[in-house]
Amino acid sequence: MFKKGWHPAHPTFFVKKEVYNKYGNFNLKYKIGADYEIMLRFIEKNKIKVGYIPKTLVRMCVGGASNQSIKNIIKANKECYKAWKDNGLSVSPFIFLRKPFF
Repeated sequence: MFKKGWHPAHPTFFVKKEVYNKYGNFNLKYKIGADYEIMLRFIEKNKIKVGYIPKTLVRMCVGGASNQSIKNIIKANKECYKAWKDNGLSVSPFIFLRKPFF
């Protein structure tokens, strides 16, 4: 899912404490994309087991830090791309050109 430019909504991403203990906490060097990086690290890099709950758990409004402006969209996409590299994962940078439009 990440390689297609999609990831879970961060308010609905729940993990057990053991996952944090094993794979680490939020990396605060990511000013906008810390939520993206931790989900990428847990799901793509470390292959934690995930499940889908077919219910609406949260309604998010557009307007968070990552999409406040074109500048922030570019910054967030750069951070997301860096997260892939920092975690030793490969991805085409072209997915980030489409990402803001999902």
